[in-house]
Amino acid sequence: MAAACASTGKQAIGVESMGQSQETPATHMPSAKGVTFSVIVMTFNRPGPLRRCLESLAAQTLPPEQFEVVLVDASDVPVVDIAREFSGRLRLVHLPGPNLGVAGNRNRGADAASADLLAFLDDDCVAHTTWLERLTKACRENPGALIGGGVENPHAENAYAAAGQVITAAVDSFFNPPGQEPRFFPGLNFAVERAAYLAIGGCDAGFGLLAAEDRDFIDRWRTSGRRLAACPEAIVRHEHRSSLRGFLKQYFNYGRGAWRYHRLRANRGSGVMSEDTRLHLQLRHHVQAHLQPLPLWMRVKVMLLLCAWQVANAAGFCWQAVAEPLSNRRPAA
Repeated sequence: MAAACASTGKQAIGVESMGQSQETPATHMPSAKGVTFSVIVMTFNRPGPLRRCLESLAAQTLPPEQFEVVLVDASDVPVVDIAREFSGRLRLVHLPGPNLGVAGNRNRGADAASADLLAFLDDDCVAHTTWLERLTKACRENPGALIGGGVENPHAENAYAAAGQVITAAVDSFFNPPGQEPRFFPGLNFAVERAAYLAIGGCDAGFGLLAAEDRDFIDRWRTSGRRLAACPEAIVRHEHRSSLRGFLKQYFNYGRGAWRYHRLRANRGSGVMSEDTRLHLQLRHHVQAHLQPLPLWMRVKVMLLLCAWQVANAAGFCWQAVAEPLSNRRPAA
């Protein structure tokens, strides 16, 4: 079962390593018979969370011959041993290479995928055993739609993780109110038809190492006339940042990406920034229901971290607003 895939096709379960340089994109493989989904997992120097992520994929109720895992490995030291460890349990394509940023790495995975459906899963997420089965059903019931799944926090006792989950829930409450068509799903858990993903150009690799590439992709998706559909039963457990430094760094980078996103959005005329800033102005309304179940001491910590989130996000936004124009003015070497 652990035999490697031949160049002419893929066995039901196995591992294939496709080392690629930044200049040479991964080659798309013809769909193997019976493969429904290509699960794109990106990893960067997180072997522990990656192992838990792959373990959750190996435990899916969807039969293993019906999906493949495309592991886009941007780690400083490629996770060859982990890929081999799961080769007997998953159909796995290992793509070591340079870190192109989240957008570029997503596109590498989509290029190499063999299935007609793509499911994106971050390496710090653990999928519920029925995750792929639920996504398969949702894609069948909503042909052509981008399907967004649910997100849970496995570390409720950690204030940084709890704050991250409250932010995730607040964003969902703002963009996807009950009874209305969804407007945004985070990139850590969504499914889409490969042909449609490629038709709108995939994610914008120009984001580089910045975040908010998922906001930009979904804005272009909706602008193209395509729709979104929610599948909250397709659950992943997200290991949010668990330290103050990691928390602030993450949301500073989100702020930097938000500046680029809003600039691009204004250029294509698909919306104005004031539409999204209402989230921050109405933050109390969107977080209140998610704060109430927390113990008082945790609630106080999370509220302080929500303030820190706002400051870090705004600081990153302002930083990028100054840094990117200055960078564009520098003469080429």
